[in-house]
Amino acid sequence: MGLSLIKGNSGYIGIDKRGEVASTGTTGSVSVRKHYLERKRGNFTPPTNVLFEDNFDTGDLSKWTVYNATQPSQWKVNTSSACLNNAGTPQTIPSGSTYAAFISNDGGVSNDYANNTDVHMTFQFTIPSDITVSSLTLEFDWMCFGERAIGVGNYDYGYVSYMNGFTPSAGVEYTTDTTTRERIIGSNTAVSNDSGKFTGDGTGTRNPSASSGFVYENITIDGTEITQSGLWCNNDCTRQIMFSWASDSSVTDNPGWTIANVKLTYNL
Repeated sequence: MGLSLIKGNSGYIGIDKRGEVASTGTTGSVSVRKHYLERKRGNFTPPTNVLFEDNFDTGDLSKWTVYNATQPSQWKVNTSSACLNNAGTPQTIPSGSTYAAFISNDGGVSNDYANNTDVHMTFQFTIPSDITVSSLTLEFDWMCFGERAIGVGNYDYGYVSYMNGFTPSAGVEYTTDTTTRERIIGSNTAVSNDSGKFTGDGTGTRNPSASSGFVYENITIDGTEITQSGLWCNNDCTRQIMFSWASDSSVTDNPGWTIANVKLTYNL
């Protein structure tokens, strides 16, 4: 089929890296993406496009940098017994996962939240120097009631940001973008983008079903989504993703933001 195996001294085997390889004896061509297999003690491991993944199976936030400080509600991890919906009923965590991360005002016993809270947690990822990505895909399952109104900062909600070396502070809500931080607004699955706010609070919310159980989120991150000058990067760079929770001083509508099965992949 016009494919050739290449083996170098590095111990890698791959398929011809040309974008198209003509078929022998037939018309047309075969489109080929760049792949390789890594040899480890005689075994070959398929390549992966996963930049970060956490189903919280360690029962903690060890893959994250957490900014809880002494806020009234904090990021915690627990099993489904603590993942309550708006009726107070524990919800099964999707994909067979045992743990989820969530906002909690009782040390992780439940995903109930308190007023006057701004907390954050971040993970870091690196795009290798030997690839140029067209976009990233961020996926996770989530649940939240919260409270919303039209606008960027109203009222009790989760949000996600794309960052370059920015260090957040507990107690601070981030509603404006800078060259080191931008809120991610878009979605491939949400009913409404709602200024990038994650709630299940009725009409206009990101997903009204999220108050009663877990829903799936899929987000494309690329140079169209990230518009701050110099912030988007698709080759040989390190960036961070931040998950944040904000609540104001009035109504509380439980549950707070609850997330599971976080995964970031790249697309060539």
